[in-house]
Amino acid sequence: MPKFFAVIIVSLTIIHVYGQEDPQFAHNMYNQVFTNPGSAGMTNGRICADVINRNTWIGFDGAPKTTLASINTTINKLKGGMGVSIVDDRLGFYKDFRAKISYSYHKQTSFGLMGIGIDPGFINRALEGAWQAPDGVDGDALIPQSPARKMFFDIGAGIFLKKMNSYYFGLSISHLHNPRINYSDSAASFLRRHYYGTAGFNFRLGTSPIELKPSVFVKTDGTKIQFSGNLTAQYNKKINVGVTYRNHDSLIGMFGIELMPDLLVGYAYELSISRLVTVNKGTHEVYIGYCLDLYKPPKNYKYKDVRYL
Repeated sequence: MPKFFAVIIVSLTIIHVYGQEDPQFAHNMYNQVFTNPGSAGMTNGRICADVINRNTWIGFDGAPKTTLASINTTINKLKGGMGVSIVDDRLGFYKDFRAKISYSYHKQTSFGLMGIGIDPGFINRALEGAWQAPDGVDGDALIPQSPARKMFFDIGAGIFLKKMNSYYFGLSISHLHNPRINYSDSAASFLRRHYYGTAGFNFRLGTSPIELKPSVFVKTDGTKIQFSGNLTAQYNKKINVGVTYRNHDSLIGMFGIELMPDLLVGYAYELSISRLVTVNKGTHEVYIGYCLDLYKPPKNYKYKDVRYL
């Protein structure tokens, strides 16, 4: 199996072009539910919540600011898991608010737990309507010249395979039906379908307390492709130090620490490696993840009495 996933990772990392329309994050290895509903509920019976706050291109006017919150858990009666994700994404003259519910049907296989999922939801997009084109041309036929707001249905699907504490692999699609956004009779656009691929595995360095966790994350809208390759070293299952390369875009340093059992706090700093490095001071991203185990067996306590020592 390690050779199988090594081939997958190598094949995913030989792509040389990139693109972005959906929100972008550095902590992709902890943010599976948002991009792949098949991973919903793969929490080993726990309720897990994640929050990511991202401030992109500090010092650049109109730069993206994104906040994501998600929660998911196993639901045995549904033979799978469910999750909820909400995102506030702001970029230039538009604001996106996204909310969706994820359901994944789980099936145990010889390779691990497989989930097949869907995530229906909605997107509320608001445009300020006031903007200036860099070429000096006034307006755009597809962008309203006054504030506008549109809410529309969205849905995605995905498949996810996970062997606990060993490896994972997933493929998914967002905006499955290419939702059309009609602000008026003369102003319309659509969200292009996005495809995602992710893979990662864990292995320990001999008998040392250090565990290596390489992973990749790939996305494409059918015309452009972007990939991120990450290598994280975990010490004593408490401290994470990692580095990520996003092709033609940025180099990312990452640090995380488990402050208490099942509470992980992480930070990522991105340095642009494109010409944007001259007009911004980098990107800051903070991650907080917590899992609550509601199914822990009761502890067996032993009591002593001074009369029966």
